[in-house]
Amino acid sequence: MRSLAYALVIQRLRASGSPALAVLATISFVSSLGISIMLPLLPLYALSLGASPLQLGLMTSGFAVANGVAQFASGFLMDRYGARRFVVAGIGTYAAANVLIATAPTAVALIGYRVLAGFGGGINMVATRLYISQTAEQASLAFFNSIISAANSAGSVLGPGFGGLVAVAGDLRAPFFIVAGTSALAFVAALFLPRPTPRPHDAGTLTSAGGRVWNRTVFVLLAGNLLLLIGFGGWITSYAPFVTTRLGWSTFDVGIIFTIFGIGDITLGPWLGHLADRTGRRRMAVLSSIPIFLFGFIVFFGLPKPFFYAISFVTGAALTAYNASWFALLTNAVPSARRGRVFGVVSAVAQAGTVIGALGATAIWQLTDVGGGLLLSSTAALCAGLVLLLLPREIRPAASPAPREPEASGSPASR
Repeated sequence: MRSLAYALVIQRLRASGSPALAVLATISFVSSLGISIMLPLLPLYALSLGASPLQLGLMTSGFAVANGVAQFASGFLMDRYGARRFVVAGIGTYAAANVLIATAPTAVALIGYRVLAGFGGGINMVATRLYISQTAEQASLAFFNSIISAANSAGSVLGPGFGGLVAVAGDLRAPFFIVAGTSALAFVAALFLPRPTPRPHDAGTLTSAGGRVWNRTVFVLLAGNLLLLIGFGGWITSYAPFVTTRLGWSTFDVGIIFTIFGIGDITLGPWLGHLADRTGRRRMAVLSSIPIFLFGFIVFFGLPKPFFYAISFVTGAALTAYNASWFALLTNAVPSARRGRVFGVVSAVAQAGTVIGALGATAIWQLTDVGGGLLLSSTAALCAGLVLLLLPREIRPAASPAPREPEASGSPASR
């Protein structure tokens, strides 16, 4: 299955006739590799600089707040100046912040540099998806979004182990210098991104509301993403405490799930994205919520580990299929001239779901049991799929039309 997925990726990239997506996938892999090297070691690094528990919390929350603010604000500017330059600016800001992080003299400076990294990451998140919407053909939107997700997962799988080895062989700062280097490489690669060629769907292949930016489709998709992130917030709060205290799992058992998620994403994610383009993105997103829903219950009822590993593999692929289909649906719901601001606002608002899920799981934990957070997570994930049944029926093209030649004067989206 893995070799088939790789062959499909190569075939579809060649068929697209655009090197942009291959470059973007490379950027995503290199960036994700750096992030996954850094994140497990970041609290230890902060403690080595004398950080207090409060400062550890500020370091995490400051990054999240800056990330959301950047997503919200940058989308409006992208509609005017185009996505490509914001991909470069976002990665450049993130790279510069990581260089500063690697040389941070104090915990307070580290917090400030993480906030700066949050701004860069938020800008890049929206710009990347918007750039895909301007580059990928209509019939391949979900597939190419799944490629970005698979590239991110590949970096996430390789990063933690590599970072740990470097830290053991050298000192705690060494992995952060590597992250600074990978971020700089991603920035250099971004400079080679071509200007996007206008696609026929850039006018907005709307499924409802006849051209209105904030239509029913957009609000339904916002609800779906919000519910999925509520599920994530509940899961990230409840999973590790539940399996260690109730099931007696080791730290290795807790962490192996992230690797299995990534393997499922890499091997099945692109194929499911391709299938979504062919059979229906709404249908794929709804069906993908089912294994995500079952995952929490398999953990809750303590089924044998082979069941847990199997559902983890499928869930990793399902998350990719849901997100890839979701971005493709959102792309078609909004005219290109307003797509940046909608991407930014929807993404930023949905980030509140992580906070809601985490606080909700904590409240349930205090009132009943830690396992209640897992049930909240599973229920929210299922609702994230079911709410998409409110979307109007998709109109899928029979074949991808040839791209139009760009006008001589250019447009903001091509800058």
